[in-house]
Amino acid sequence: MAFAQYLLPALALAGAAFAQCSNSGTLTIASAADASQLASCTTYSGSVAIETGLAYPMDNNGRQQVEVTTVRTITGNLTVTDAISLSSLSFGSLRSIGGFELGGLTVLSELSMPALSEVSQLNFTALPALQTLDFGNPGLTRAESVLITNTGLSSLMGISNLEQVDTFNINNNQALQNISLQVTSITGALRIEANDGYQSGLTTSFPLLETATNMTFRNCSTISLPALNNVTEDLGFYGNTFETFVAPNLTSAGGLIFVDNTELTNISLPQLTAINATYQIANNTQLKQVDGFTKLSVVKGALDFSGNFTDVQLPALTQVQGAFNLQTSARFDCAAFDQLSTSKVIRGKYTCLGMRTRPGGQGTGSGSSGGGDDEQSSAGQLFANLPVAVGGTLVLAGLLQIVL
Repeated sequence: MAFAQYLLPALALAGAAFAQCSNSGTLTIASAADASQLASCTTYSGSVAIETGLAYPMDNNGRQQVEVTTVRTITGNLTVTDAISLSSLSFGSLRSIGGFELGGLTVLSELSMPALSEVSQLNFTALPALQTLDFGNPGLTRAESVLITNTGLSSLMGISNLEQVDTFNINNNQALQNISLQVTSITGALRIEANDGYQSGLTTSFPLLETATNMTFRNCSTISLPALNNVTEDLGFYGNTFETFVAPNLTSAGGLIFVDNTELTNISLPQLTAINATYQIANNTQLKQVDGFTKLSVVKGALDFSGNFTDVQLPALTQVQGAFNLQTSARFDCAAFDQLSTSKVIRGKYTCLGMRTRPGGQGTGSGSSGGGDDEQSSAGQLFANLPVAVGGTLVLAGLLQIVL
């Protein structure tokens, strides 16, 4: 009986503690009293949301701070959105979260989670006052997906030691100057777009990345992918300002695309042998020579080049399964590619045109010419306007006029 006398109250206390540290729904924090429900929990089984209309006291500047010190794990999501007076958020012991969403926090300038190392999804949107992430050292090492958009962040220190991530999307962070990630593989999409580093440009580095599924880079000043070996879908570069792109270990890609990179003068992919979809180079105004693809053998989609280059070298090319379109505003010798078309190395529709006023992509122009223009784009067109021969003299005169 004495045993039961002590056991029952202990069980009751344990049951109360368990109830306090779990919730099949979402624990909503609107006040310090609500936050105190987490004080006895090291693991909270459920989700936590911080209320839009916080009843926390305000400082002299009309700002609010939320601090939770004990909980180490939240198995569900931690969500904080549209708390427009919240300037500081701190979870001093938190190590792991299911999902972490911050959005519409216009004055949030301090985010402190020095023990955080793992999240399932990280989603940060519309945080214009947030300049740094205090995630301690080493910071986040695991995440399934990361989305950071429209923040005041100048660096991603705190997530730069990520070892594993499925999708990674960083866009429209106007102060962001550098992205460096230590991942070796990315199984979903990587998108880095419209982060201009206050117009000085964004530098990006993935020194250990070997395999990726789909990669898009826009508005970057440098891109470093020294270990990249394979991209199963598209590897695309749009509107960047780097002068040189080198991927010394890339052997295959789904699609390979360079469009509107206005400062680009050199592309070097010396180990690339296969492109399994579209191969496009378009409107890179400083790119005069395309000669850094010395081992490229197979293009399973279309090859689509347009610009003002004077020289294109693809010495190992053995197969283009789709259409071949090469148009340039410069004088260009198509003879080598004419031969590849004749020998059926190029299997789709073939177009090679030089001296084009408006070089276009696949589906514009037709035929082959090293020195034609919009009005005279092939040898056949040159002869089409000659009058019918009278005694042979007129034909000879016409031919001499063309040659001269």
